[in-house]
Amino acid sequence: MSRRKLFLTLLILATSYSTAYGDHSKVGEPYLQRNDPSSHRSITATVTKVASDLVFFQTDEGTTRTYGMKEIRRDGMPSIKPGDQVDLILDRRANSILAVAPPHGTGAYIGDEVTGTVQRFDWVDRRITLETGKGEMQSYEVRSAVVTKLIGVDKGRPVTLEMDGHNRAFDAYRVD
Repeated sequence: MSRRKLFLTLLILATSYSTAYGDHSKVGEPYLQRNDPSSHRSITATVTKVASDLVFFQTDEGTTRTYGMKEIRRDGMPSIKPGDQVDLILDRRANSILAVAPPHGTGAYIGDEVTGTVQRFDWVDRRITLETGKGEMQSYEVRSAVVTKLIGVDKGRPVTLEMDGHNRAFDAYRVD
């Protein structure tokens, strides 16, 4: 691993650890909450500006939000320009953007769930391997916003992943 990649990885990890874990780091448990049907909300936004790697949105609530162009492309929206309308899928707890989708009603909604026990989690490559209830091993890409929730999760821990239309985990919950 190059020095630059190692440094950037540590920098990202340090900021996400201090932001996401708070008091949870004292007891060593991952930052996973129970699955709550009201944990996400969707708001409509209009693209106001596209600048190199960032896209700026004006929401119907009057707030301005930004999101990375790389993630937007991964969400299946290769071209986006000022004036385009999109739906922002937000995490209610952290009020952060989980995904950007075409406007509601275009068939791009997110919502399939996968439940299993963690066999392996690689936060650098952003992949998690679960053993499903049928005994099958399944590996999934994990979106950046979910990595902080899964750091520290133990092997054998039951989790539920909420998947996007590209079969990537965009949220994770503990199973009690």
